[in-house]
Amino acid sequence: MEKRCCLCWVWLLFIPIGSFCQSNAIAQSWEQTEKNKKGTLTIFWYESRPFIFRNDKNELVGIEFEIIEGFKKYLKTNYNTDIEINWIEGKDFGNTYNLIRDQKIPGTFATSAFSIVPERLAEVEFSPPYMADVCVLISSGNIPIAKTLDEFNDVFSKLTAITIRQTIYEKDLIILQKSENIPFKIEYISSEQNILRHIAGRDNAFGFIDLPIYMMMFNDDPSVNVKRQNFFPINREGYGIIFPKGSDWKTPVDNYFQNKNFKNDFQKIISHYLDPELYFFVEDLAKQSNSPIALLTKEKEIQSKDLISKTEQIEKETKTRNILTALIAVILASLVTIIVLYRKKNEQKEKIESQQQSIELKSEELRKRNEHLIAINEEKNNLIKILAHDLRAPINHVQGLAQVILLSAESLNEEEKKMMHQITDVSIRLNKMIANLLDIDAIENDRVKMTIDQVNINSIIQDIVKSFQKLAEQKSITFHFSAKADSLLVKGDSLYIIEVFENLISNALKFSERGKNIFIDVLDSADKVQITVRDEGPGLTPDDKEMLFRKFQRLSARPTAGEASLGLGLSIVKTYVELMNAEVSCESEPGKGASFIVCFEKA
Repeated sequence: MEKRCCLCWVWLLFIPIGSFCQSNAIAQSWEQTEKNKKGTLTIFWYESRPFIFRNDKNELVGIEFEIIEGFKKYLKTNYNTDIEINWIEGKDFGNTYNLIRDQKIPGTFATSAFSIVPERLAEVEFSPPYMADVCVLISSGNIPIAKTLDEFNDVFSKLTAITIRQTIYEKDLIILQKSENIPFKIEYISSEQNILRHIAGRDNAFGFIDLPIYMMMFNDDPSVNVKRQNFFPINREGYGIIFPKGSDWKTPVDNYFQNKNFKNDFQKIISHYLDPELYFFVEDLAKQSNSPIALLTKEKEIQSKDLISKTEQIEKETKTRNILTALIAVILASLVTIIVLYRKKNEQKEKIESQQQSIELKSEELRKRNEHLIAINEEKNNLIKILAHDLRAPINHVQGLAQVILLSAESLNEEEKKMMHQITDVSIRLNKMIANLLDIDAIENDRVKMTIDQVNINSIIQDIVKSFQKLAEQKSITFHFSAKADSLLVKGDSLYIIEVFENLISNALKFSERGKNIFIDVLDSADKVQITVRDEGPGLTPDDKEMLFRKFQRLSARPTAGEASLGLGLSIVKTYVELMNAEVSCESEPGKGASFIVCFEKA
């Protein structure tokens, strides 16, 4: 035992003797391993869900665990080399990293969702990135979302930052503290604790967290008591597995990650631990440089799903409670009736008959009311169930499958790629139609909650125009955006303003022929800001104008490329605009296009 411990004395500063020496296998260089056709890899790890952790059966699992197991199979298949893997748990995140950085033992690796950053690249080798690494700033639920940098500095200088030592989160906070000169306090928690859950359980706290982890927890529990701040998002190179600087294992590791089968295998691995839809969303978001509109839209979609689920649960509980209440009422009424009949059968016969008639009348009235309520309730339930289960789920499935197929674009010809893009576009349009139906349901049931604030209308409209650019190019339609000022602030809710102009611009595209123009003008007056969306479509008849903002109305004009329409968009626009104390109107003549004018109060 002493002899074995002498060989391992260097490791005493970091891990227990038994944990590294428990295997007789010795870590080796790749050159030696390939020559012998067998060898041992020592993998140091520290828990970071969902990347690597122990499950309920105490088995080691996770994204990085399966990547390492896939590397083992790759070496066997491509190099005819058998590898034994020796997994050793580090004491904490920093200890796990330092074991690789300081010891430089051949054949050693470490996993714990390490972000690829320049200072680490100078100290250790990284595998190629296997997943996008986007970091966002979150705060306790009681902290308002900052709208300007000055407001952010003022509010956050009084808060406490939560982080873990020797992590990129800590470095990001220190950089923020120094670069913006914000004197906030930094409080450290242990590596095994969760930063998001810690912030959610406190007031006046904030910190950095990986976007995939935030989205996964937000998707599981949209009511989690945190807010995502729009300032200082960080887009890094990605996550990787680390090994000593100068290690000759870099060659087989790079070859494994660049192997044509790795991408397909990794998609299967991701599906075991993350919602594939969230994974593709984060990957796309990283390519879009953290688009705030895309992220807000995704958060709204998750909240809408959660609202539907909670609504269904409340309805089930209400129905059960009503049945039990009615049953108890019937039992009590029956007992009272029996007692009264038994005691006063002869003396109060006429009175009992009168009471029975009264009960029958009330019962009939209650029955009619109940039938009416049941009919209304069933109509609403059917709509929600159709949207949530029969439409959205398969559409999202089709969209997800199309995106997966596009990821293997090397094997597709141009016609097949075009078909896959068409499938994706149709799925997006169908999802928009479903979202309109859900918006109508929320409006009719008074579930729309507006937050009136100062909103930069120019910035929002420019972002929306960019998001429709691809659809416009498909019809050779040109957008013309005109504004006299770079920034104009109006009073409104940014989420619903986005939905208003998405509907108006989408309609303009639908009813415009190929090669036409769409004009978007922003005019500034004394106390109003007027936004006009004008197209060169077929225009509206007088009858059309009377029905324009009603639900489920089909106008005389028809979409020029066969686009679908439920006739809900303009009714949603009018409701949202009026809830923001704004005005919407339309000017049009047959054959001369249509102009939709929205007037907001200036902030």
